[in-house]
Amino acid sequence: MLWLPLFSLLAQSFAGHDCYALSAKYRNAFKRQLEFIVAKNPRYIWGGSRDIASGLDCSGYLYLAAKWASVPGVTRTTACRMAVGLGGWTSRTISMEDSQECDLIFWTFSPSRPHGHVGAFLKTGPKVRTVTHASSRHGVIAEPLSNLSVKSVSSVRRLTIGE
Repeated sequence: MLWLPLFSLLAQSFAGHDCYALSAKYRNAFKRQLEFIVAKNPRYIWGGSRDIASGLDCSGYLYLAAKWASVPGVTRTTACRMAVGLGGWTSRTISMEDSQECDLIFWTFSPSRPHGHVGAFLKTGPKVRTVTHASSRHGVIAEPLSNLSVKSVSSVRRLTIGE
């Protein structure tokens, strides 16, 4: 299983420029789907990933938005697998300061669940960063990053799926 991340890195090194960031076409479609789902404010349900009416969890929300945006190669996975780039979520670590719209943000609230919660940036700027995620209390929402536990952020990653 250790060969998978190594193979991914090698493939990216030979694939060229497009694989280093989610292409503009997919990024725009992904953002539109994230915003559409937020507007519907589906309830939180652990393991939810099928549809808005049934409810969504954090990784299910991102999976459904990516699926509806036709982002290639994305499969339903847990946040931990998404954090390391498995299951179609090919990505690379970036700094909080370099974050852009649609970059993924992970939190670790419990040592037994590293990267146990995931969201995505909707807006980034020098003073405000808006994050969308599936809150267990409020359902799928968008809110300023300052409302969330910044000290529990464990990773920020950029999807690296090109066209």
